[in-house]
Amino acid sequence: MTPLLADLASWWLQAGLLLGAGLLLPGLVRLHDPGTRLRLGQLLLAATLLLPLVQPGPAPSSAGTDGSGPGFSLAILVTGERTAASASFETAILALLAGGAFLRFGWLGIGLVRLRSLRRRSLPIEPLPPSIASAIARTATTAEILVSGEIASPVTLGWLRPAVLFPECFAGLDAAEQEAVACHELLHVRRRDSWAVLLEEGARALLWAQPAAWGVLSDISLAREQAVDGAAVASTGDRRAYLRALAGLARLSQESPAAALPFHTRSHLVRRVARLAKEVPMSRTRTSLAAAAAAALLLLVGTAGAAAFPFGGDPQKPSSPPGAEKAAAAGGEGQVLKVGGDVKEPVVLHRVQPAYPEEARKNKVQGVVKLAAVIDEKGVVVKVEPIESPDPSLSEAAAAAVKQWTYKPATKKGKPVKVGMTITVNFRLA
Repeated sequence: MTPLLADLASWWLQAGLLLGAGLLLPGLVRLHDPGTRLRLGQLLLAATLLLPLVQPGPAPSSAGTDGSGPGFSLAILVTGERTAASASFETAILALLAGGAFLRFGWLGIGLVRLRSLRRRSLPIEPLPPSIASAIARTATTAEILVSGEIASPVTLGWLRPAVLFPECFAGLDAAEQEAVACHELLHVRRRDSWAVLLEEGARALLWAQPAAWGVLSDISLAREQAVDGAAVASTGDRRAYLRALAGLARLSQESPAAALPFHTRSHLVRRVARLAKEVPMSRTRTSLAAAAAAALLLLVGTAGAAAFPFGGDPQKPSSPPGAEKAAAAGGEGQVLKVGGDVKEPVVLHRVQPAYPEEARKNKVQGVVKLAAVIDEKGVVVKVEPIESPDPSLSEAAAAAVKQWTYKPATKKGKPVKVGMTITVNFRLA
């Protein structure tokens, strides 16, 4: 697997773990408030897209400051040419991901064009019925009010010039039901939900290959509708009329020959009605505690995911005391010091780049080689021993090159001294 594909796989696994936890945790901590669930879902999407930018860097080595290991380290990268098979496989995967995103963005663009055309073909409702006028007054929101025979459920659209489109069956509702539905759509306008939906659909296009993202987006859509349901009922003060309106529109949309736009699913409608029928508002304190618990658990899950599936290839283990012992043992006679304090680090004068072993290249062997080395008072590498390595051929190639390096010696109070150091050679097929 090439480094780029390895990082993509890490991102996919981290995102799946984080988004999967986001689907389960609200239920586990009993976070029922739809507004809080909506914001939590949106933050999860943003965090998923930003995961590649917030990966933890390698932990700084404490060697050389606490006496437990060599006092100086040096890391270099050795790359091998990609084989034709690995290059073609990487190209195929990238083309698949890019092609899927392109199709999703294309589908989104077609939908936007369709909505714009639908708006142009719709007719204004003149004069406005008292029910809609009352809804405008209750929500303190204005929008262009239109009617269309091409839809089976209300639609809110437009970013700079918002409009609400009602289906022709809207006229079959009684005045209280019309006011309830109009309040719902106008509240979407006031909340600027069209912008949020557009951004969410963009995230769907980018994360199309992540199944957990589709689940989170579905929950976001449900939470948004439930939040607006609650606000509409609070505005009208008539829960029964609102429930009748939801049931009536669902029935009429099924009977209508118009092509219904998929702005909600039947399962969402059932859950919306169920929540309205037995809604018990959560207190602010309980909501805050549940949200804080969910956020803390998600942070732990994200941190665990980053540690379990790190970017940049195989995770590197921190320098350990055994490495220090190897460095000290390799020094032979004379005290091997560590860099720090009065001991100044050696400076490379001549470096030989390790050669990537051909057999390792053919077998697609890659990874990190750590070497314990000792630099004497003349700047000569007197001993090199491997600390860890994914393959003996890689450690031999790295050691063979490092033995040819020369340094300006390390010094202590101006006098050359022998020091131990750790050299990390990263062999990667890129």
